[in-house]
Amino acid sequence: MELGYSLKTEQKLKMSQNQIQSLEVLSMDSTQLREFLQNEYLENPLLEFCGNQDGEQGPSDISSHYEVPITYGKTYEEMVDEEDRRHQDLPDTDPDLLKKNLLYQLPPKYQTSGQWELFSCLIDCLDETGFFTTPLQEICLQTRRELSVVEHALHILQQLEPRGIFARDLRECLLLQLRAANMEGSDTWKVVSAHLEDVAKGRISAISRALCLTTAQVRSCIEQIAQLNPRPMNAFGTQKGAYTIPDILLWQEQGRWEIELNDHWVEDYQLNDYYLNMMKESQDEELLAYFRAKLDRIRLIQNNIRQRRQTILHITEAVLERQKPFFEGTAPLAPLTMSGLAEQLEIHPSTVSRAVKGKYLQYPKGTLAMRSLFSASVSGAGESAGINADGIKALLCRLIQEEPKKKPYSDQKLLELLKAKGISVSRRAVAQYRDELGIKSSYERRFL
Repeated sequence: MELGYSLKTEQKLKMSQNQIQSLEVLSMDSTQLREFLQNEYLENPLLEFCGNQDGEQGPSDISSHYEVPITYGKTYEEMVDEEDRRHQDLPDTDPDLLKKNLLYQLPPKYQTSGQWELFSCLIDCLDETGFFTTPLQEICLQTRRELSVVEHALHILQQLEPRGIFARDLRECLLLQLRAANMEGSDTWKVVSAHLEDVAKGRISAISRALCLTTAQVRSCIEQIAQLNPRPMNAFGTQKGAYTIPDILLWQEQGRWEIELNDHWVEDYQLNDYYLNMMKESQDEELLAYFRAKLDRIRLIQNNIRQRRQTILHITEAVLERQKPFFEGTAPLAPLTMSGLAEQLEIHPSTVSRAVKGKYLQYPKGTLAMRSLFSASVSGAGESAGINADGIKALLCRLIQEEPKKKPYSDQKLLELLKAKGISVSRRAVAQYRDELGIKSSYERRFL
């Protein structure tokens, strides 16, 4: 046996606790951020709350970044309109109900306090569809657990109902549901594993050749796939009678779009002058060390909130630039992916995902989830390149409105007309879009 030395180069993801807290603050919506500051206020004597119990705006001393000059020229009607923009609400969901349901499904052997802490952290990372997209290395750093322990915990959570929850992507979501139905290794399993993109594009012949299946068998597999749930969170009812205030306000003023974050209540928190003066006069080193630690924490929180504001505003500005025709009501949503936006802004896609997670945007025509402004494009050519599902639906509506009343277009005819415009979709997709629009079949439209 020989002993010797060798050099090995490897890359590891390392983040400080400050970076971890910054990511956590970024992913918070307005309600969660308010609760976070309230808890900090209760625990940190150097943080003072100077607002009233109704949550109205107070003085702006927490950071000079939030200082907003008072505009005395505003009329009463303008102030009322501004207040209405801040308090227009939207039904919200109860995340605690989901967490309780998932935790109580766990067998008793996993219900220790340490394990529940890890499971709770993983549950908090779920997105609105029930997918788990957070890098496991971040969970390891946040919970101080080994990667193998976190992977095992995620595997356990993937066995819970609704099936498909905690999947990293759509393929894994569908495979989890097939495994639960004892269909692992079946033809449908093989189609999902290796040919999900072909299914989306209607390439039945390509799947048939690759898997040595008949066309009828492939169609049967696709029918089974259609019965699966691509959004597992939809199978879990979390609706309750609470309301949330939109996080981002978007409106037009003199033909120019304005963006504002609805978080001015942050200004109600400021440094406590009494304890700051005590720090200057005290000679007790132990007391000074305690106050310095608390002061450093407040400054860190201020900086993280400042970065949160800048990141969300930066992303919203980029989204507005891309989706301006949609907000003006002149066009459907344009194709926009988080990875594409991240590349444009030179940030990581996970930063975009955290920034829009659970956030709602209010604009003149209503309130919607920020995540709904992102959609992938459907393959196309020429003028139709980059069109998404909403664009195809709008085009279908126009084609059907212009069709001969005595001989309405069939789904196959609509498919051919779309292909003539350079849009490649399947006949099944055309039928699905038509159903979603509430448009009857060609046979039924003939008698309208």
